[in-house]
Amino acid sequence: MANKNFYRDIKALTLPIAEVFQSQYFLEVPEDWFIIVADIQNSTAAVTSGKHNDVNLVAAGSLIAALNIAREKNVEIPFFFSGDGGMLLAPKELVNDIIAGLLVHNENSIKNFGLSMHIGSVSLKTVLSTGAAVKISKVQIGLGLHKAVIIGNGLKFAEQQIKQGSAAQEEISAGYTLNMTGLECRWDKVKPPRDENEIVCYLIESKDQEKQAEVYRNILRKMDEIYGSLETRSPLSPNRLKLLLNLQKVQKEMLVKHGRWKIDYFISSFFKTFLGLFYFRNNLKFANIRGKEYLLQLIANADTLTIDGRINTIISGGQKKRKQFLEYLAQQEAEGNLIYGHHISKESIMTCYIENMDSNHIHFVDGSDGGYTEAAKELKKKLK
Repeated sequence: MANKNFYRDIKALTLPIAEVFQSQYFLEVPEDWFIIVADIQNSTAAVTSGKHNDVNLVAAGSLIAALNIAREKNVEIPFFFSGDGGMLLAPKELVNDIIAGLLVHNENSIKNFGLSMHIGSVSLKTVLSTGAAVKISKVQIGLGLHKAVIIGNGLKFAEQQIKQGSAAQEEISAGYTLNMTGLECRWDKVKPPRDENEIVCYLIESKDQEKQAEVYRNILRKMDEIYGSLETRSPLSPNRLKLLLNLQKVQKEMLVKHGRWKIDYFISSFFKTFLGLFYFRNNLKFANIRGKEYLLQLIANADTLTIDGRINTIISGGQKKRKQFLEYLAQQEAEGNLIYGHHISKESIMTCYIENMDSNHIHFVDGSDGGYTEAAKELKKKLK
């Protein structure tokens, strides 16, 4: 029985995300699907050396490369952004093509950014045989953006295997052409919606796989109570989003997409960014959508919450709210329910995947100084 459309056929829930964590809303992922991991090596050192923008771009690029391959095959796959890499679930029919695409992307990243990635795949059958679980749900966020939600430690197990070199990596297929259509990185650093606000990246992990649903439901309810809804706590706001007419940004976008200089692409992209400044500033209409409306769509479709067996989220709020939420997390940690890491940033950065201007666009957000990577440092210390 073909399972390649397993994820596409899951009905997207329109519940508040905290209420998704009930057993009836989760399905077992088929055993003939694979977990694919692309994770930047030594990302902490890269961020410390000032390469946080490059880390965000290369990490988001790994997901975009894979999503384009799936799109060409007319298959919908779930994806998870982690700031310094990404993970995907894919049917076996797509695995070789996705790995080949990621390996080409990795070659480009080493050559142009000095960033190398751990890349590999592990079958669900192998993961499940260890006792780790991978259960999936789908929830609608924003204007038609569907997000996968995972409970179980299966993705974490696969990531560990690939980082340790326990999972085999494929060779690059001869003549493979990388498709990075839709990748854009032309936004300036984004200050929080209010001057008194800060941006915080949280990584939160349940200590017991069997209690994940309950623990995460409680955490997300508490987050809603303190910070407000997912929309309310977004680190993005229309008045703070600004395109940056910057030669270096256009150059980096070109290199991650094509791996080399293409003068026609460089000139075209710079010109489009110049026109974009007028489009947003004057609220002009393009492709049946006005500038201000597009900015609202962008915020609604921003990837600010990932749940892949742990909670990864970037949010905005005042200092008082952060202290209140950290008190709750510390109490839950003391009771043995979870462990967490966090990092405070002054701004956020964003790499975008634009399928079209109507509503099919996703925006991968991180703290401007490598927020997720820095939060992971605190989490890793506790795990040790």
